[in-house]
Amino acid sequence: MDSARRVYRLVSSSIERHRRDKVVISTGTAPSDRPTVYFLTPDFDRPSGGIRVIYRHVDILNAAGIPAAVLHQEPKFRATWFPNQTRIANLSDTIVKRGDLLVVGELDVDIGSRLPAGTRHVVFNQNAHMTWVRSGEQVTLAYYDKPDLLGAVVVSRHNEQIVQYAFPRLAVHRIHLSIDPVVFRLGDAPRERTLCYMPRRGGGDARSVLAMLESRGLLRGWTVRALDNLSEQEVGEQLRNTCIFLSLSHHEGFGLPPAEAMACGAFVVGYHGFSGREFLLPEFSSPVEPGDLLTFARMVEAALRQESVNPGWCQEKGRQASAFIRQACSPEREREDVRDLYAHLLSRVAPGREHAAQA
Repeated sequence: MDSARRVYRLVSSSIERHRRDKVVISTGTAPSDRPTVYFLTPDFDRPSGGIRVIYRHVDILNAAGIPAAVLHQEPKFRATWFPNQTRIANLSDTIVKRGDLLVVGELDVDIGSRLPAGTRHVVFNQNAHMTWVRSGEQVTLAYYDKPDLLGAVVVSRHNEQIVQYAFPRLAVHRIHLSIDPVVFRLGDAPRERTLCYMPRRGGGDARSVLAMLESRGLLRGWTVRALDNLSEQEVGEQLRNTCIFLSLSHHEGFGLPPAEAMACGAFVVGYHGFSGREFLLPEFSSPVEPGDLLTFARMVEAALRQESVNPGWCQEKGRQASAFIRQACSPEREREDVRDLYAHLLSRVAPGREHAAQA
């Protein structure tokens, strides 16, 4: 098993290097007629919360009258695992001009260091724990030695604290993400005794916790479901019928799965992933320190016993959680944050024009 994982990592690393070597961003010195925000985005067509967020932010900006586009590598590429009519551009026929703004992710931050002088850009750091996946020296150069870097955008208080601590001279902008209130909402039907989790990350921990509970005879009468390879709508349907949701987020930039489960009225037990401390509150959930399997199992057991003694206990806690997260992560709040931030960044004097503006 370990050798197979090593081979998988080597192959994945080789594919990723090949992808990054192909990323060539064309830039121009002529001023842009319509300053546009371009979000450099991997050509990845499987469920990914980070890519879904980028598409949504492009939609928000265009709806607000701020030109924006998802910048993919392959012509005609578009994410298809969720419905969208988002504006798409591709590297082969896009020139980032003076006055435009390029947005790169935390994993592509060093691409910014390859940009010619005068190319304004920001880092959209959706998971600060991934900041140093590239070499530390490359990251430091990318964040500090580029005068055209206007700052970093983050999606949680925890991310903000990490980036500010590591790069104290960098402007860091916090925005709030939203949960789709149409897809992720309370259901009308009574909930079955279901316990769900998403195995893509932390699946091994889930299996360990479930095995402990099974060995104690605690899962009799409960249905356990792994939510994998589902569309966004299908995930929402499953979560609306979920009684208990296991959060497996070890190091998250925000933690969409537990937040979406809360919005659907599930009682969430499990890892807060550090960023989830903002919303996995003990009043209506059972947060656990990442990696603490024993406490995780004990917290699930406590919820199972509560539901057994007081049928509907999980559903009532889930209602409280849904009310909280729908307010904290409302589309209105995200729209306002995204619109105001990028309007501000685009209004910054374009690099190379400071002296002209002062004259």
